[in-house]
Amino acid sequence: MEARLRGQTPEPIQVHWVEIEGTRFPVKQALETVLGISRATFTSHTARYQFDRLGFPTSTANTVGRPPRPPARNEPTATEHRPTVEEAGAAFATLVAFLRTGPLTTGISTLEHNLLNADRTTAADITAAAGLTEELLHAALTVRRDVGRVSDVIHATVITLALPHILEDDEIVSNRPSLGPGNDQSRPFDLETNKRVAEFKVAVWSGGDMMRKRGLTKDLVHLALNDDERRPELWVAGTEPIKFLRTSSSSVSGLLSRSSRHQRARFEARYGTTDIPLRDFVTEHASHVQLCNIADALPALAEAFL
Repeated sequence: MEARLRGQTPEPIQVHWVEIEGTRFPVKQALETVLGISRATFTSHTARYQFDRLGFPTSTANTVGRPPRPPARNEPTATEHRPTVEEAGAAFATLVAFLRTGPLTTGISTLEHNLLNADRTTAADITAAAGLTEELLHAALTVRRDVGRVSDVIHATVITLALPHILEDDEIVSNRPSLGPGNDQSRPFDLETNKRVAEFKVAVWSGGDMMRKRGLTKDLVHLALNDDERRPELWVAGTEPIKFLRTSSSSVSGLLSRSSRHQRARFEARYGTTDIPLRDFVTEHASHVQLCNIADALPALAEAFL
């Protein structure tokens, strides 16, 4: 094995490497050279695992310079280790590069048509041509694992950055804000002050957005049903959510169909029926709820909400 790599010039190392006779090679270059097979047929994770198994020092955390011990039952294997920051960054770059090749919906539709009548050989060729590789899958899984809570980070950051811009001179936060996902009984709103109660919907709309429409309606009703004298505000990302609230003919009943039974019962008790067009509800029953664009408070984020 070592002999086949002697005299070879290492290519630039992106993330994963293997050290052989004092020289570090990208793992895919090394395995390709040693086995004589195209690196397109395996992933860097597979290559690194093979060198780990043989005892060569690699970029795998906690295994440099020694072979890994056999994993215990239910213990993650070498290919399941927690990615380093550099690995996660490389995975994100791989995923973004794929997503920027064209609209994903169109690409998937084309792939579906191309796979019609495919056999085991042509299916593999068609899939590879579409860019759906094991490398891409590893990248997507890594990104999902590491940034699964990015929405929570955005939610918390938007609220805290907005506070200095929206609080009035004699206004103070009167209850612990709800910066994470969901509210609890002690914190029924994302933000409570001595002057206002507010909910923040930070998701950027991109198309059908039915789940976002339901969530937005749920928060609007929640604010409209609040009985104290503080000003209710619904903060959203961009103009599309506000446009939806003011123009939608969808019934509140349909939009609240997945909300809690308690909220639907309160709505019916207050307004008589949930069979009210949303735009009418906004105009007549929820007119006291102020609809606010987060970009007005944080102009630097305006482009992100387009």
